[in-house]
Amino acid sequence: MDELLQECKKLNNMLKESKEYKTFVNARKNLRRNEDLERKLRELYARNREIQEYSGNAYEETERLYSDNDELLHNSIVNEYIRAEGALCRLLRDMLDITADGIRFDYLDEGR
Repeated sequence: MDELLQECKKLNNMLKESKEYKTFVNARKNLRRNEDLERKLRELYARNREIQEYSGNAYEETERLYSDNDELLHNSIVNEYIRAEGALCRLLRDMLDITADGIRFDYLDEGR
């Protein structure tokens, strides 16, 4: 187990050296320089999360939310951040998919 955790630490360091992570950190710094943009994006993300969790009509409400925030989403600083965040999330998802490939968690299906 200790060896596995050590390998995880190495992987973490490799991730921090990746183009995707460095681009994300730079985009986050740029966004944080503008408190108003950062606040508006946080509010947008919070409202989107509420819609996804509690709305009976998430598609239409999400569409309206993004339409109402079109100017914010097309701001170059915000857009850079969203793209960098998406790229980093895809990399992390792909890493998790590869790491968990073939591992089954449902004990009821064991042996099938």
